[in-house]
Amino acid sequence: MGSKLIGYGSYLPERIVTNQDFEKIMDTTDEWIVQRTGMRERHFAADDETVVDMAVVASERALASAGLTIDDIDLIITATTSPELDFPSVAVQVAGKLGAQKNVPAFDVRGACTGYIYALHCARAFFTSGIHDRILIIGAEKMSRFIDMNDRSTAVLFGDGAGAMIFERSTSSYSGIIDTVVMADGREFEMLHGSTDHRIIMNGPETYKKAVTLMPEAANYIMQHAGITAENVDWIIPHQANLRIIQSGAQRLGFPLEKILVTVDKHANTSGASGVLALAYGMDNGFIKPGQLILYPAFGSGLTWGAALIRV
Repeated sequence: MGSKLIGYGSYLPERIVTNQDFEKIMDTTDEWIVQRTGMRERHFAADDETVVDMAVVASERALASAGLTIDDIDLIITATTSPELDFPSVAVQVAGKLGAQKNVPAFDVRGACTGYIYALHCARAFFTSGIHDRILIIGAEKMSRFIDMNDRSTAVLFGDGAGAMIFERSTSSYSGIIDTVVMADGREFEMLHGSTDHRIIMNGPETYKKAVTLMPEAANYIMQHAGITAENVDWIIPHQANLRIIQSGAQRLGFPLEKILVTVDKHANTSGASGVLALAYGMDNGFIKPGQLILYPAFGSGLTWGAALIRV
């Protein structure tokens, strides 16, 4: 048993925060930010706009894309690390706001920036076992909640948004979620974590070293496991954390830059929403076409890392 992608949707908040906006409130420049991160702008949710609100809009658009209603879905998985409430899960709240009538099971996955791959990993297992037929997978983050405007090294890095994909069970094992690999090493969590007062704590140089090593390792592993090479992959959608990380990873993998989909300049780092937002952007703008093979590697707090292989 496999799966196939039958719908997708995304949502970005209306407010756009540019590098020039940061120049007005802290000791930084557009040039400094672009050179070190590749970021030029990011979206910030309104004060009264929640992770659930964003996830609902992305899900509604995914359902419309698939020609379905929420009661056609039999499982909801949300990747998020920034929910406003400790409980219940964002996924359960999304089901409620979408008006689900059939008691659809729903749960969240907290894998930080690797969260969406963890969610895809769970969905793939459910499809393989034959337990579920249609799964809505959401990535939604309000990272602006954690931004410390006194810390210029992290304040410029993050943005908000949500994306969703719907997969349906299929007899093909080489469509939809083809393969996933996820890993974690909790011994080094202090390298990148959230503090008790809800700030982002990051050792930038060490995080960079880990990301440029572990993301390509995960990508290579999944290609070897699937019996393919870089030539077989149409697009690589890396986690959009930093342009230099993306370029270094592409070089290590031997991928030409024209096969790398980059949205970090437009969205910044949206954590668990990053990959699905980039995929939606690529499909909306005609870069990614039905039938193409997508490789999605990611690295995040935990430390967590992994990769997914998807045929759209």
